[in-house]
Amino acid sequence: MLILAIDSATPVAGVALLNEEKLIKEEFSNYKKTHSETLMVMVDRVLRECQCTIGQVDAFAVTIGPGSFTGLRIGLAAVKGLSMATGKPVTGVSTLDTLAYNLWGSDALVCPLLDARKQEVYCGFYDVTDAVPYALSENLACSPAEFTAKARDMAREKKKDCIILLGDGYYPYADFFQQQLGNSLQIPPPHLMLPRAAALGSLGLKKAHKGEFEDIFKLRPVYIRLSEAEYRLGRGEL
Repeated sequence: MLILAIDSATPVAGVALLNEEKLIKEEFSNYKKTHSETLMVMVDRVLRECQCTIGQVDAFAVTIGPGSFTGLRIGLAAVKGLSMATGKPVTGVSTLDTLAYNLWGSDALVCPLLDARKQEVYCGFYDVTDAVPYALSENLACSPAEFTAKARDMAREKKKDCIILLGDGYYPYADFFQQQLGNSLQIPPPHLMLPRAAALGSLGLKKAHKGEFEDIFKLRPVYIRLSEAEYRLGRGEL
């Protein structure tokens, strides 16, 4: 099975082409351009350089959230369009699952974090010792202080001596996390710190083999919290 993975849930744009045996090509960009400028260009370049047509792809994988509201919509719109054009199925994968998979095999408590703005992070708590990341709780949007309290409690409950933080939600609060978590805290190297389309593709392949495909007409981003427009509408400000 040949799968094309497309990730634009965070400031990172990523595209990867994988088959059963190997990662064929991956592109990763964490620069200033918007996903609407770069994403389909990256898709075209990956396919062209691999001498592959979009019709030869067997399935698509896409991050469905949480993450940037605009980024998620761009990625999902791109994948839905490609799916409708080719008739090929789509697997949707949590952004936090994708991040946690970077640390596959670790015995630590793995905590992916995304910058949710408004002094909050999107976060999850994972056991990554099995074939796929296992979420130990639901994904949350909370303050850094609430997150560190939950992380300490979870590490104690699961008897984990080490807590690994990764994702762009770490950077704005790095000093605070270091102060609160102390010697139990570990940070991965840069190549494992942010979402990778290759990890998305690997998880997408696992879901595809189980027949866990999405109905593209019902597939929606997982935002966790309300958008600013929805929040203001609820307050009667719009």
